[in-house]
Parts: sequence; C-alpha cells; structure tokens
Amino acid sequence: MDSFDRQLIHALHLDGRAPFSRIAAVLGVSDQTVARRYRRLRQTGVLHVRGRLDTRRLGHVEWVIRLQCAPGSSAAIAAALAKRDDTHWVRLASGGTDVVCNVRTESEHERDALLLDRLAATRPVTAISAHCVL
Repeated sequence: MDSFDRQLIHALHLDGRAPFSRIAAVLGVSDQTVARRYRRLRQTGVLHVRGRLDTRRLGHVEWVIRLQCAPGSSAAIAAALAKRDDTHWVRLASGGTDVVCNVRTESEHERDALLLDRLAATRPVTAISAHCVL
C-alpha cells in the first residue's frame, strides 16, 4: 500500500459516498486510476465497505464497555463480541487482560440483557464498566 492508497482510503473515510470523479479531482488523477485502485484494495481485503445507520436517530443508544478478564481469556471474549451484530468495534487493552468494545442497544431491556445477564454470566469476565455515549 502506497501513499496514494492511503489518500484514497482517507477520502473514503471522510465521505464514503463520494464519487470517484470527485476523489480523482481532489487527488489529481483520473477517475479510472481511482476506480482501479479501489477495486484492488477491495479484492485484496485491505478495504471493506460497510454501511452504518445513524442509530441515534432511531432511538438506539451506544455504549463503550470495558471488560476485565481472567488472564488468557480476553482474546476469545473479544472474538465472540466481534461476531455480534450490535458490536461496532473491539480492542484488547491493558496488556491483553481487558476488552474494550462499542455496542449499540435498541432498548433498556436489550441493554440490561447484555450487561447484566450475558456478559456478567461469562465466567472469565471479572469486572464490567459501561459508559453511555452521548
């Protein structure tokens, strides 16, 4: 990946719906160059295109959750969280013993089920802190 690829990715990060013609004009190259590089980045798996709703407009609430885990268990917990549809991102922290993630809940019931039932019942999880994103 070269600097042009990084510029293309940055442009798409700023406006994922920007037409190739506008990106090409900003970067000073042809539409075909942008299209060719975009296809290559997608085919090699470097770039994944995802759509995401503005869930706040739908009444959903986002949470940043930190899970303190027993040694050796955080990678498996992070992998399980990453497979969930309501999880936006997952990171390992504190030398691999903590998992930090961002999740979206649609209701208080769903929030309580996740925080008080599912995660709390996971044996390797030793502590949970959750913060609502305003």
